[in-house]
Amino acid sequence: MRAELGWDDAWETARRELAPDLRDLPAVRIVAEHRGAYHATDGDQVAWVELTGRTYHRAADKRALPTVGDWVIVEHWDRAVDHFARGTGAGGAGTIRHVLPRRGLLVRKAAGEAVAPQPLAANVDVGLVLTSANKDLSPARLDRYLALLRDGGISPLLVLSKIDLAGDAEPLLAQLRARGAPAIGVSAVTGAGIDQLRMPPGRTCVLLGSSGVGKSSLLNAVIGAEAQRTQPIRADERGKHTTTHRQLFITPHGLWIDTPGMRELAQFIDDQDLVFDDIESKAEHCKFRDCQHRAEPGCAVRDAVPPERLASFHKLLEERGAGAVKQHAARRIAETRRAKAKKYAPRPGKPDDD
Repeated sequence: MRAELGWDDAWETARRELAPDLRDLPAVRIVAEHRGAYHATDGDQVAWVELTGRTYHRAADKRALPTVGDWVIVEHWDRAVDHFARGTGAGGAGTIRHVLPRRGLLVRKAAGEAVAPQPLAANVDVGLVLTSANKDLSPARLDRYLALLRDGGISPLLVLSKIDLAGDAEPLLAQLRARGAPAIGVSAVTGAGIDQLRMPPGRTCVLLGSSGVGKSSLLNAVIGAEAQRTQPIRADERGKHTTTHRQLFITPHGLWIDTPGMRELAQFIDDQDLVFDDIESKAEHCKFRDCQHRAEPGCAVRDAVPPERLASFHKLLEERGAGAVKQHAARRIAETRRAKAKKYAPRPGKPDDD
């Protein structure tokens, strides 16, 4: 059963390389996150697990904390399973002692914040970005999702859902393929294309897309069961929020992480390059090495890339530059405040002045 969770020889090697007090503890996978506590499974049982307060407060940011899809080393797992079976809640949770190194981490900038990263899913092999065959199709939004996936080292797949609503889906699929990633069309109603999405056991996929594009319906069609509740879209074709939290589903057709529709979608800048493979490959032939692909003479990109694709590249590049400046300023302010707090903190053994 462990192989169906994605466990393999490389994970086993990573566990055996841990300190002696950790290597004999069980490794379990996080399947859902609930405000500081987590549901985890070993393939046979499910139980609550949680971090110690010290570990939580020592984390540099949320990327150091577990998220859905992580493999974690847990103490008191048997006790946690027993408490969970008896319905005694998180009071009998196991203790997370270590998070195993990740293979692919999906991270965005936390909504409304200038500096904080928000992990969405860990140890993901394939990221499926859904857009539906109605008014939802937005090339610029697709580029944002693709940038998030490529930053996290996750293979992207663009999926045009609800193709039963389109008389001819090929023009829409051509728009998707122009983003520089593979694309397929599917319908949860007719079953078209669903077989192409069924993955081997142990392969982890994450479903991304706006509310109403059909993520939960697609997941139900792939699994062949009502794993997620679904709702019809509204009359104006804007989606309703049905999925309210990230959750990993273990199925014979792969492991699937469903995510809520994201109203705010921005990359967390972490000293990584912006990846537009098609533009980068053509930029090698530009006359100038630092060509910005705007008005420079001898640019090999402008005439070879669709204008809307290049505009999306420039917009994301500008956002990255502005975001990096904001994040750097936020870090400097935080460092200054920590230094002041440390400077004026009471010395050990010396009472505070009245």
